Amino acid sequence: MGMQEVGKLIDKWINDLKFRSEIRKNPESAVQKSGIKLTKEEWNLFKNVDWSLSDEELKARINKGM
Repeated sequence: MGMQEVGKLIDKWINDLKFRSEIRKNPESAVQKSGIKLTKEEWNLFKNVDWSLSDEELKARINKGM
């Protein structure tokens, strides 16, 4: 995964409560609206994230590298 764009995505998820709410409702749309550009490989990994997990569980996964 490209660290720059993925880093932006993670930073936005951690620091932007509105984005975090939007990503839970419609992950693909939230990322597209954010302007963050993911590669095909990154999109595939992103689509496999269970956004229904609690914030704590998702943060733990982020810290482990998803």
